[in-house]
Amino acid sequence: MPWRRKPNSRLRYWSDGSPSKSKAAGFTTILVYCVGPPERDPRPRFWHWSAVKLDDLPEWDWYDICAHLKCTQCGSVGWVDPRPNWGEVVDYNKGIR
Repeated sequence: MPWRRKPNSRLRYWSDGSPSKSKAAGFTTILVYCVGPPERDPRPRFWHWSAVKLDDLPEWDWYDICAHLKCTQCGSVGWVDPRPNWGEVVDYNKGIR
């Protein structure tokens, strides 16, 4: 597995674990927001986002997964902000499932 460096500030939701732990908690997808290319890159930031199925991700540590995710719209690699898709596990009328 090739290694890519990425800022720790992007891992505010997952500092340890893997997709299997998220699946066990009831999630089937994560929301991945593209925070654009690095600051010195001349390409503009568009803040793309996508829902990614946990089944499509390798069973790696979140740090390694996020370092390899690539935005399909702008091509930035590793500049993502992953977040749990809370809409899957929270029933807003009744609370957490």
